[in-house]
Amino acid sequence: MPAAAPQSDSEDTTGSLEQTVDFFARVTPDGRFTYLSDRGLEFIGYHRGYLQILTLPDLVPDAEFATLMDCFDRARERRTMQKCTLHLVKTLTYPRLVELRININERHPGEFTVLAFDVSSWLEREQSLIHDAHHDALTGLPNLTAARHEIDRIAGDMSDPSAQAAVLLVDLDEYHRVNHAFGYEAGDRIIQETGQRLQKIADRREFVARAEGDSFLMVVAHTPGREDIADLARRVSDAIQQPYTLDNQTLQLSVSIGAVMFPEVRHQSGKVLRQADDALIRAKRVQGATRLCFFEPNVRTKGADALKLESDMYNGIRNGEFSLHYQPISDARTQQVVGVEALMRWQHPVHGAVPPSVFIPLAESGGLINFLGEWALRNTCMQLAQWDNAGIRLPYATVNVSAHQFRDRRFPEVVREAIALTGITAERIVLEITESVLMHDPARAKMLLEELTAIGIRFAVDDFGTGYSSLAYLQRFPLSTLKIDRSFIVNLPHSVNDQAIVAAVVALARSLNLELVAEGVETPEQRQMLASSGCHLIQGWVVCKALPVDQLARKFALGELRTVSA
Repeated sequence: MPAAAPQSDSEDTTGSLEQTVDFFARVTPDGRFTYLSDRGLEFIGYHRGYLQILTLPDLVPDAEFATLMDCFDRARERRTMQKCTLHLVKTLTYPRLVELRININERHPGEFTVLAFDVSSWLEREQSLIHDAHHDALTGLPNLTAARHEIDRIAGDMSDPSAQAAVLLVDLDEYHRVNHAFGYEAGDRIIQETGQRLQKIADRREFVARAEGDSFLMVVAHTPGREDIADLARRVSDAIQQPYTLDNQTLQLSVSIGAVMFPEVRHQSGKVLRQADDALIRAKRVQGATRLCFFEPNVRTKGADALKLESDMYNGIRNGEFSLHYQPISDARTQQVVGVEALMRWQHPVHGAVPPSVFIPLAESGGLINFLGEWALRNTCMQLAQWDNAGIRLPYATVNVSAHQFRDRRFPEVVREAIALTGITAERIVLEITESVLMHDPARAKMLLEELTAIGIRFAVDDFGTGYSSLAYLQRFPLSTLKIDRSFIVNLPHSVNDQAIVAAVVALARSLNLELVAEGVETPEQRQMLASSGCHLIQGWVVCKALPVDQLARKFALGELRTVSA
């Protein structure tokens, strides 16, 4: 008589786990199911009775069978959870891309625990994000990031020493007057039409992009030389000088153009664009119908290293050079970890660790900060779910939000999607913003905070005390947490002024019923003084520095760190 079909197993899974993962199972070494959750059964689309003959390898395409077996082998040898990405074929016809996690099941010797997350929708969203990160929302043209990539691609393909390419930086003259006279919506229409005109005159070898503001880029893959580029510049100038129509009025504009020939100047995109900008500055001073200047190689430029690093960020994102480290937030009274802060890191293949103080401004200027910010939020939500599965229950995680992200109209949708995709509760995410972000547009900030707090998201004011810091502004916004800036902590044991400031902030937080976290706590003396003053939540090296996921998990496993539920 065949064995009964595997049923649900409340000992090994909980309601929260069922809601967190798409597929939860126990299998034998040859892949036979001894348990499969109801949600997992629904995910693969079979009746439970069919599990008597179905095995996990049956759900995997033949081409990915070796990947599955390798994951099992690694889990068996290392006795830690191993990951792989492959397809599970639903009802033998419909493949879904999943991230599979396999581990030895200690409570059931000889069996493996198998978890799977459906990442198809995440990948679709990632593709959409990549498209958005490389295209300008107003014109639909490729943006500055895409132009940099195109320049690097062309430079890399130029094996013929006699071959030449060029970059033209096209800037509308006196464009700001359009905004002042007709309004910003009219100015946007001018930008859109300018992009269309440039596309019409461009041929297949010419790549058109919007750089920023009223500037556009044309990247020419193959050109005989400067005379050819000068002719293109004349065509660009003629096209832009044709009248624009705004509200039944005609308007005429002119352009200035800075051009760079390469490999006449042998540099990557960052340097090329900087040199085009230098040439544009000189072109603004030229008189005549066509304002064009070529960059001269003997002219030195400033900020070249920063431009080079900025251009490296694109490849860094694609190559997985960015990661998240997590720093615990601890209760000074109990030494228990009540949360973590997600901190972004960039490990450059040449320069090593690039400080956030360097790469965050570069990401903002290069148009990548929203992409990175969304990636950090989504991955932090995923990490909370993974920690839950591993038995590390952290009440919350905080994620920093840049001013650019906060002002993005899509930001509330991005937050909702990150929560929905990972299944965690919104109350476990705290978004950190600075005082200046709130005060840039207080009315809009208040509406956005109210919209997201309504679904459970909490907000913390980062670096409190370094900006506007007034009771009046705090009362206006639905905040949950203040984070005392480290500048008030470093000299706390010896500075009467800092002690007075901390005492005042503690009283303020208490009166507004706000949670208070002290940042940059490095010594036991600082920790003791903060606890005595009523600031019990601390973050800093005295607790633990920011660590990669695996190192932080090891500290919890060894008992060096304890969660509230431990």
